[in-house]
Amino acid sequence: MTNAIRHHIHPLLLALTMMLAPATALAQTADRLQAEDGLLNHLSVGLTTGLTGAGLDVAMPVHRLVTVRAGFAGWDVVDIKFKAINTATEITELQMVEADAVRRSQMVDKVELAAKPNFWNVYVLGEVHPFRGQPFYFSAGLFVGSQNFIHFRNTNDGALGFLYDANEKVADYNRVYRTNYPPIGLKFGDYVFTADEHGNIDVRMKTNAVKPYLGIGFGQHLAQRHRLSLAVDAGLLFWGTPRFVLNNETEIKSSGRNSGISGALSWLKAWPNLQVRVAYKIF
Repeated sequence: MTNAIRHHIHPLLLALTMMLAPATALAQTADRLQAEDGLLNHLSVGLTTGLTGAGLDVAMPVHRLVTVRAGFAGWDVVDIKFKAINTATEITELQMVEADAVRRSQMVDKVELAAKPNFWNVYVLGEVHPFRGQPFYFSAGLFVGSQNFIHFRNTNDGALGFLYDANEKVADYNRVYRTNYPPIGLKFGDYVFTADEHGNIDVRMKTNAVKPYLGIGFGQHLAQRHRLSLAVDAGLLFWGTPRFVLNNETEIKSSGRNSGISGALSWLKAWPNLQVRVAYKIF
């Protein structure tokens, strides 16, 4: 019985091998073509860290020389606290100094502010590898995310009503006497942050939500022979000219004196990025 089964199995295996041989050859050819075209035939997941923050992304080839990478990155830094000078102490105009509101505000020399950087973006980047088999590449794409780069606020909530009252008095004085005295508030370089009607400083340094990106890189986002890969990307996010705005979206104008902050912001139209990516190729 066993010999009979063996007698029938050998011809069946031979016939099956002959039937599968063309399909196997075709599959091998297709694999070679797919590797050459590089169209959606690999996927890697990466962890990133750098000047745009820490994040997670995926990368996939769309051509033998082009890779598309998409993900998110950001950072949420703890409060940076500092003392800001109260500009009311600089007022010498006698008629204003005699006003109760201004006199009360001059009793406080400095106020503690907290600056909280916060920067989150999603991004899509296309990466062109001009030299096949070499780790050098160009990258371009878009970052889309937060507009509020830094949030300034007083640490003692609701305690700056005296600054609001004094600033209203200065505004009335300018209106009646047609003068042009600067507002009363807390000095940040050549900017003055004024308090709102709730007795708070609520100021944001804002940029554009959509930020075009250009960069260059070195390394692999999709490992060729192993699962793990490493790449370093350097470039610029073009986010427009940063500006300081109050919580009612009123832009704060610079006095143009005492500090180079406004000058620095005028040329800081792009945020630098240096990003390191460690990736694992899934397939």
